Amino acid sequence: MRRLLGAGIAAALVVTGGIAGTGTAMAAGDPTFYLGPVQDKVLMPGEGWTWLSPQTSGGQQGGQPDGTFVYVLSTKPLTDAAWSGGGVPAGLNVVSPDGCAPKAGVNGVYLCDVKDWERPGPDVSASATAADGATAYYALVYVPRGESIDAGIKEAQTAGSKPIGPRRSHATVTAKTKEHVAQNTMQLSTPTLPAGGSVQHTVKLHAVDKGRLQMSLSPAPGFRRWDSDELKVSADGVDAAGAAGATCDHSLGEPGMGNEIRCAITKPGDYTVTYKLKAEATTPAWRLRNTAVYEVYDFGTGNPETASDFAISSPIPVTERFRVVGRTAGGDLYDYRGTGNGSKPFGDWAELVGGAPDWNQYSALTRLGPVTVQSTGPGAVARDKGGVLWYLPMSGDGGIFKDRLKVGGGWNIYDSLTGASDLTGDKKADLLARDKAGVLWLYPGTGVATRPFGTRVQVGAGWGGYNALAGGTDLTGDGKADLVARDAAGTLFLFPGTGVASKPFADRVQVGGGWQIYNSVLTPGDLNSDGKADLVARDASGALWYYRGTGVAAKPFAARVKVATGWQQYNLLF
Repeated sequence: MRRLLGAGIAAALVVTGGIAGTGTAMAAGDPTFYLGPVQDKVLMPGEGWTWLSPQTSGGQQGGQPDGTFVYVLSTKPLTDAAWSGGGVPAGLNVVSPDGCAPKAGVNGVYLCDVKDWERPGPDVSASATAADGATAYYALVYVPRGESIDAGIKEAQTAGSKPIGPRRSHATVTAKTKEHVAQNTMQLSTPTLPAGGSVQHTVKLHAVDKGRLQMSLSPAPGFRRWDSDELKVSADGVDAAGAAGATCDHSLGEPGMGNEIRCAITKPGDYTVTYKLKAEATTPAWRLRNTAVYEVYDFGTGNPETASDFAISSPIPVTERFRVVGRTAGGDLYDYRGTGNGSKPFGDWAELVGGAPDWNQYSALTRLGPVTVQSTGPGAVARDKGGVLWYLPMSGDGGIFKDRLKVGGGWNIYDSLTGASDLTGDKKADLLARDKAGVLWLYPGTGVATRPFGTRVQVGAGWGGYNALAGGTDLTGDGKADLVARDAAGTLFLFPGTGVASKPFADRVQVGGGWQIYNSVLTPGDLNSDGKADLVARDASGALWYYRGTGVAAKPFAARVKVATGWQQYNLLF
């Protein structure tokens, strides 16, 4: 659903004359209560509906409504005292909500009891059979309690021949087909924006209808959402050349506002909207998407829309954010998204992304490498209780996984599966599997979702002495994926990666003892945005501890910091 105007913006544009077809803004001359103007409405057949109530109202000296809102609807302009067109054209339908009722014996008249700042009004919808251009003319008159309702009805029925006033307003409801509205077209030009510089972007709009051009910036696919102080991009003026009838403003770069550029278009015609974007010198190298929507409909999905991506040219990379997923004993899957802040690496709440029976059918789950908050990465694998291995590709859309793909059966011969990222130097994510005899096998990644792994390669024997394995990140700063392993005595070891398939790990380095207090150890990626991979571990009480990565093999982690509690509900973290 896309609405033409929010209440606050609508009020501002009425004051400045930015919206046509609603008359002059009403003065607040009544000592008790006055109305804001009603608005022209455009509906999409089969989807569109609207509420006829005024968007604003007010009062002086403590005044507030106490009386009746009189609404009238007609197939003809509201200048006919004989009321020969009362009602709505075929395809438009009127529904009276609670507090409103049709006037007996008079077509197209609805009376709504009003008090205490309520703004009741009928709803009008457009059925799928509504003809393009089918129009209902409507008016609203406020009648204070005790005054003549009949006189208010007559006033509303001829409101089109009178100026809009503080207790009287009129407008139209029109159905326009999706095919008609599609004639409004946009062309975007969005060249690269240099960090520390500026660039002009252009939208060419061919408008056959009045409407609202709205452009918003968002991350392009593959990029995460920025924090409020990260983007460092602002708009420097918006201008619309061409047919007279465009009023533009923006909230891009304004604290606490959206990333939007807006133009109210009050007349059909051809417009060229230009705006300058400025980027601070410290702006990271985001790729952005400008999505432009021409909002003709008040309600409906058929508003024309187009998008164009552009880059910010910057030597500063966008730091990734990573996520951790937990499964409860009941089979619910919760997603924790990284914040980039080491003191609080995950958000305050976890999103439920799956449930039973889908997720409690698996006896093993592991990601193949770090998984970003925008759902990019090498994906994960899951082994069901029958020994079948499934590949879970990342969705890439901010969700989490796409539909699973079957890898094959017979995987119950392994008592441990560990995602290892790229161990072979070919930039494809690999999998480590340990059999019950303690032999560790490497399954090289292929990069092909339907056949994600090649023939296994034996890494070595004697790995049964470790009761926890965690891999998939570079802990030593050499660009190669490493592995950590904990033995039965609680000693944690680092196995530096070599990037060679036949011998993927160098000799182990002891990290430290006492790690038996943890029942889960994970290396999800860089959690504090310093470019070094970190580690998290959960203890028996459910507390989560954060180990900041140093990038130094001899001492890969700084002192632990407690960052969360309540994680004991999960029987598996990955």
